[in-house]
Amino acid sequence: MLIFLPIAVQLYLLLNTRFTLWPEMVVYPFLMNNGFTLYKDIINPYPPLFTGFLATFSKIFGYSPLPYQYLTWILILLIDFLVFFISQKIFKKFRYSFFSLIFFSIVSIPFSINGLWFDLVQTLPILLAVYYFYKFTKEQNSDKLFFSILFLTLAFFIKQQTIWLLFWFMAILIFKFRSTKDIIFKNSKIFLPFFILLIIPVIIFAQKNLLKEYLFWNYYFPFFQASSMPGYILIPTAKQLLVVISLPLFFLPLIFKKRSTKFFLGSSFVSFLFAYPRFDYFHLVPALAIMSIVISENFKAFAKSQLSVKLIFLISLIFLSILFTRYLARNWTSEIRFFEKDITQTARFIQNITDYDETIYIQNGPDQLFPLANRIPPKPWADEFPWYLEIAGLQDRVISGISQSNPRFIVFKPYTVAKRYEIGAYTPEKIANYIEINYQNLYQISESLWLKIKK
Repeated sequence: MLIFLPIAVQLYLLLNTRFTLWPEMVVYPFLMNNGFTLYKDIINPYPPLFTGFLATFSKIFGYSPLPYQYLTWILILLIDFLVFFISQKIFKKFRYSFFSLIFFSIVSIPFSINGLWFDLVQTLPILLAVYYFYKFTKEQNSDKLFFSILFLTLAFFIKQQTIWLLFWFMAILIFKFRSTKDIIFKNSKIFLPFFILLIIPVIIFAQKNLLKEYLFWNYYFPFFQASSMPGYILIPTAKQLLVVISLPLFFLPLIFKKRSTKFFLGSSFVSFLFAYPRFDYFHLVPALAIMSIVISENFKAFAKSQLSVKLIFLISLIFLSILFTRYLARNWTSEIRFFEKDITQTARFIQNITDYDETIYIQNGPDQLFPLANRIPPKPWADEFPWYLEIAGLQDRVISGISQSNPRFIVFKPYTVAKRYEIGAYTPEKIANYIEINYQNLYQISESLWLKIKK
């Protein structure tokens, strides 16, 4: 029963701090359920696995934030359980797994775990992949390697950045076993899950004559083009960098000890790369979950560490404590980010002034209005991000879609004054000019949104 105490504290914090429902988590499935095709009609650089799940989920539970909030909390509780379970399996000590649970359930809060995004979902298979790979290095049991690659493959087909962990695993195989050739040939079945999950969407999108689009948005764009697109790279601020650095420094006592648990630290440090190229704290949730497994070993090593190591550990603890208190102070609210009261009011306004089968276009505004108002945009639809709309020909496709569907109304959020490619300030020139020529301001819906009407 003792394990329910940190979970209860975590749930209390989750209930009382801001929940973030990223608009894509609702917009993507809404559009899919209304005849939009991934990668052709929906510009989406993520694998179809989780988006497809959300499309089914939303058919059952709808598009209001509450079901997604419950889904997020269920995922968080499952991660809690896995952290506890893996620590228990490795160390065979209840107090170790209990402290792992306490550390993750509390420290994950300021790292924005209270939000639904791909990184949260893939934390579960990543934890299992790391655990089974650790077991393989100890036992050289081919089944352990199979399950490790299976779960890593599932994580990859949720979001592609888990390829960093694959490189890390390969490096360990080379370092520990000197040659991966024999391991691969003796365990060729480990590649079966990857090839199955690779081939199935290839067949599906090939049948839809969308193979080119699928390969571009799933593989070419994220691995070869995205980082060179304007506005895409977002590096951490100086304050954020201090927090990021404080996490590995917090585990400095364990780094200097020759322990097998260094594998978990190494895996977590590699997982820091998930936050590149667009930094935000929630990208570090998988790394934090892996770290939590060995927190008790870190405390044990702290007691025997040199004074300088202890001082660095304490300074890191201070930074993490400041992050925690500031996060609570700024986010102690039940309001849902991106689904605030003014957004729901605007959605009702759109419903009242438009017909059920009428399309609307949202220019630089909140795309979550589509599912909330139950209205669809012209095809194709893309977030107004420069790394999408600066791709050659994409603005022309969007303009063609607007021209063909000929919406009466456009919801417009005025562009802010900031750097050219910053979100909110970025102006897609061709689209903005087309709208300027063909539409005019009609009514100010809210403090930040205007309604435009066809001239």
